[in-house]
Amino acid sequence: MKKAITIKANAKINLTLEVTGKRPDGYHELRSIMQSVSLHDMVTVSADGESTVISCDKPFIPCDERNIAFKVAEAFFKEHGSRFGVKIHIEKHIPSEAGLGGGSADGAAVLAALNILSGKPFTEEKLIDIGARVGADIPFCLKGGTQLCMGIGEIMEEKPSLPLCHIVIAKGNEGISTAKAFAAIDAYGFDKAPLDLSVFEQGSIEKIAAKCMNDFEKAADIPEIHTIKNTMLSYGALCSVLSGSGSAVYGIFTDSSAANSCCQKLLKSDFFAFQSIPEKQGLIY
Repeated sequence: MKKAITIKANAKINLTLEVTGKRPDGYHELRSIMQSVSLHDMVTVSADGESTVISCDKPFIPCDERNIAFKVAEAFFKEHGSRFGVKIHIEKHIPSEAGLGGGSADGAAVLAALNILSGKPFTEEKLIDIGARVGADIPFCLKGGTQLCMGIGEIMEEKPSLPLCHIVIAKGNEGISTAKAFAAIDAYGFDKAPLDLSVFEQGSIEKIAAKCMNDFEKAADIPEIHTIKNTMLSYGALCSVLSGSGSAVYGIFTDSSAANSCCQKLLKSDFFAFQSIPEKQGLIY
């Protein structure tokens, strides 16, 4: 049996994010074009010891049963019907609570790694099913690329790869409560017409950027977000949009040097900022 594997777990951004309704179980129905980007965590999973042990290079990340990596491991072993000791180490680069799917990416990496370490007992479809029980973004992070995600995120339809562009991702110090964000969406209601997504089939990056949107921006009245958006647009971003329920913002650029200048400006303003590119996979190993 293979003893250890290291996986690059890519972040995601939401090129579009529509909240289309609320289910009887309390979950919200979503319709979102998700995109993998080169901002990533590194996750190493080793078959070692007698229990599940998690470590992380960032001290503020919980390394117990609260960590999504632990929950995913438990779900995998329950489905597999047997277990073995594992050590999971997360090298963290994706900001937490940012709408970038950092925890979900780590969970997806753990699922894929455990499947490999176990001799690949499960198909990708089964791993997606296991992941969906733990977190709504895990299915996308397993598959990655450019996907139209529906339901609570588990229904996916592959879309053409995003045209060549440069994506600056930035985040301030303030966060957005997901519960409060959804409550604000509930107050607006769900009766608007669905977004026309045809440009994502064959559109230019300019036409795609013009369609990028996020319903959660209704609940994102945070000064830092407006500052980041205005900075990106002033440096020539085609669009600047909140990702997920926030509070990270991304800007799409056609010019690499403009993206770099914007990134440096945001860093000097004490924001987290990272210049990335689209990726065709959620996990790389």
